[in-house]
Amino acid sequence: MVTSSIQYNKRMVAFLDILGFERIVDKSRNDTEIVRKLANMLMSSKHIALSILKSKLTVLKVDPTQYVYRAFSDTSVITGPYISHDDLVFLSTWIMYYQYHLWKEEKSFLRGAIVYGDIYHDEDIIFGPAIIDAYHLERDAGKAIWPRVLIDESILDKVTELELKGDLFEIFRRDNNNMVYCDYLREFFHLMILAALEKTTGKREQDFGDPIELFGDHQEAILTQVRNTLEEEKDDSKRKGIINKYVELSNYHNATIDILCQAIDDLLTSPGVIVDVFHDMLESDLHKRTGVEYTPRYSAEDHPEQEDILNIVGTIVVRILHNHIGDDTRDTRLEEAFHSLSIQAPKELALLKQSLVKSKINLDSMGHVHD
Repeated sequence: MVTSSIQYNKRMVAFLDILGFERIVDKSRNDTEIVRKLANMLMSSKHIALSILKSKLTVLKVDPTQYVYRAFSDTSVITGPYISHDDLVFLSTWIMYYQYHLWKEEKSFLRGAIVYGDIYHDEDIIFGPAIIDAYHLERDAGKAIWPRVLIDESILDKVTELELKGDLFEIFRRDNNNMVYCDYLREFFHLMILAALEKTTGKREQDFGDPIELFGDHQEAILTQVRNTLEEEKDDSKRKGIINKYVELSNYHNATIDILCQAIDDLLTSPGVIVDVFHDMLESDLHKRTGVEYTPRYSAEDHPEQEDILNIVGTIVVRILHNHIGDDTRDTRLEEAFHSLSIQAPKELALLKQSLVKSKINLDSMGHVHD
């Protein structure tokens, strides 16, 4: 029975679509392994993302029990309150972990949109104008263009300019068409570096692996989707439409690598930045343990446009720390690594750039892509 108490609430709504799901389902008719794969793709959003995000709840003022997740076939809907910008950081990071899991483990990609508006939900049903708005934004090929998650103006209207220059600056990007989206490659690169640093200094039991492998995994997922489309899609028009999405996704992939390579070139001309950043890392750690105040030599807040440089520095520091101290976190070994930075950094930067360039995508080498 419908009661008079039912009414819409203002909430954030993410409408997410797994691309290529229909083709996978079609193959699953007589293959139980594919059935398990499909179930894992849909369940992973809630279980994997929330388990990883527990570490963020210490700094984000968010109540995860207020978030609702529903999945139907290739579609997922996540809703949550907007109390502060922490909620938007939480939801966006949740989605980016989902994106990461899909293309790393399943070689699949996500397209979607996040809006703010009217919605009703209970244990059985979920509906409202906000879902329709998110659906239309996600389906608008002229806006989504390639597999990504767009951020609607209804969300951005809730965020202050100051907040956009803080945590959200690292998560969102605005493209040449003025569309804002979750920049999952650069953000996850940053998260992997932080995890690797924490593991190297004994603050975390495990990390996500080498940050540079992120681009190789992403490259392989894109190439897998292109190969599958060329082999399996017989309709010329559909095949061309699907391939165009991955051409644009490849452009995003390559552009991200170009940005990081530019950061490496900048560091090669200013090697002192690496020593300054590592010095700040050591002093920050000492401050957390003892309360001793310090003055940063290099502040990311003062140079938000140089976040990519900081990410590259973090990668170099991880590698040099690992070579010098392994599982030993004694201060003397940290100091040894500190003094070796100026010597080893140029060589590590060159190797890093070489690895990044190897991960770039050239779809022209695959026949019939532009047919």
